[in-house]
Amino acid sequence: MAVSEILNSLAMIFIMIIPGIILSKKDIISEDQSQGISAIVVNLTWPCLVINGMQIAYSRQTLLNCGYICIIMVVAFFIAFAVSYMIVKIIKLKIEKAYLFSFMLIFANTGFMGIPVINALYGSGAVFYASIVEMVNDIFLFTVGLILIQLSAGTNTRIDLKGLLTPGVFGIITGFSLFLLDIHLPGFLGSAVKITGAATTPLTMLVIGLQLGRMDVRDFLRDKSIYLLSFLKLLILPGAVFILVRFGLGDASLLAKVVIMEFAMPVAACATIFSQQYKSDVQFATRGVLVSTVFSVITLPVFAILLEV
Repeated sequence: MAVSEILNSLAMIFIMIIPGIILSKKDIISEDQSQGISAIVVNLTWPCLVINGMQIAYSRQTLLNCGYICIIMVVAFFIAFAVSYMIVKIIKLKIEKAYLFSFMLIFANTGFMGIPVINALYGSGAVFYASIVEMVNDIFLFTVGLILIQLSAGTNTRIDLKGLLTPGVFGIITGFSLFLLDIHLPGFLGSAVKITGAATTPLTMLVIGLQLGRMDVRDFLRDKSIYLLSFLKLLILPGAVFILVRFGLGDASLLAKVVIMEFAMPVAACATIFSQQYKSDVQFATRGVLVSTVFSVITLPVFAILLEV
């Protein structure tokens, strides 16, 4: 893919954020309405995007590729966990904040933002592999991730596997099952799923714009640890995964590009949701999500171009 095509695809995505910022600043769309749009994406359009992306012919090689992605993801997560452990020790954050910092450093927005970006960059065929990345991410998220959030809130730790039963995971399971059985949705149903899934990217970017429109810049400028978090999250960790995959494994395939780009995504939006749920530091989590999302507008094109070299 040419550099101009990459920049054009990403510019097309990120320009969709601007209407959300304007609509939020003008109070045309309220926070409740923004949450409603998010619910439509999470519960309807995103699962449809995944199912449509997994409507490919079954092959043993594709199945082996899924196993390969899982192995890379596990290794990359251990790298992220090790880096987060060292950093929180070095900068000497308070113990509660340190756990939340680790959570935000480890978990990226691989689904809500990652899958639409992968779809725009590499097409619907890459969504299949991005969905496998998201599935592995969710397994870690609702086990290790929830423990980190609970520790940051000072509550008793417990793993709630019911959290895995989300519409997004349902979409992944449905799509992957159809792939394994080599079943293709009939024309009218397949078309409906495809059209619905196509709404994911504009709606996702609109929601991000609405969130950024409510951001008070002055609050974010005061917290230097958020800049460190964004630097590590958007450059150092994906850079480490890039070196591991490109030079360690000598892999420059579409699979490698998908995994690396997914790790280059900003902090997972669920950091704010989980912080609210378990009464952790919601403001710190929100700053991490929004600031890293803003900076990702710069860093994602860098990695997208680097992967084509």
